[in-house]
Amino acid sequence: MARPGPAIGSELFTTLHGVRQRLWLRHVSDVGRGVVLEGRPFIRNQGTFSIADDVFFSSCPVQSHFVVGQGARLGIGRATVVSYGAAISAQLEVSIGAGTRIGPLVVIMDSDFHVAGDLTAHAEPKPIRIGEGVVIGSRVTVLRGSTIGDGAHVRSGSVVSGYIEPGTTVSGVPASTWSEQAVPQDGAPSDVRVVVMRALNMKALPDLQDGPERIAEWDSFGALKLLLALEKIYGVTIREEQLKSARCIADLQAIVTAARGDSAHAAP
Repeated sequence: MARPGPAIGSELFTTLHGVRQRLWLRHVSDVGRGVVLEGRPFIRNQGTFSIADDVFFSSCPVQSHFVVGQGARLGIGRATVVSYGAAISAQLEVSIGAGTRIGPLVVIMDSDFHVAGDLTAHAEPKPIRIGEGVVIGSRVTVLRGSTIGDGAHVRSGSVVSGYIEPGTTVSGVPASTWSEQAVPQDGAPSDVRVVVMRALNMKALPDLQDGPERIAEWDSFGALKLLLALEKIYGVTIREEQLKSARCIADLQAIVTAARGDSAHAAP
């Protein structure tokens, strides 16, 4: 019996490949045209999972995971690329805009699944919105409640927590566009207020007497973001116990001023 020619063999391969992809995507609520899979992703969908046209998913060499909780929504826009080892969890809502590129081993979660200091409590999920044309580098973590504007670029290894402006390039933990020149180096109290506002993604400049009791974002994770931001902006080292002792922004200013004085005395 004659073997099928190249055209027939190619057509058969294409058909089998399409059948396999449809099987792997059978738990997705809505799949657009031209969706391409490289390897088999793990998908658990108890809500609404929508994939637009021309999306590319990779699960080679590391499987990607997509989990949508009860009643939650995960939407992936047209011509988006999701590289291998991605882990995307929607317990409320995660939306990813068209033309976005997600690098290897990226984690996107709209819930922490627990409350810091109380492993029996469940954290409230907050929606994640990633705009169009965003580039997310490898090993980036995007935390609950974050928004990444259109055309933004998040560099590899960063942690996103809060709002990233459209068209900006950010990096770090937490991710930001700051440089050492972003805030004047005279240690004025108003400057520390700017650092607090940016680090905690606040919409308005806080008051000097505002602290953890008045600023909801100043929780245990917010305190870590403040510590990293203050050390980065002012070039100082702040001990964790010092930060815990601060009851307001004025206290933070005193800690920064003292730390800068110590650094100056230590210089040769």
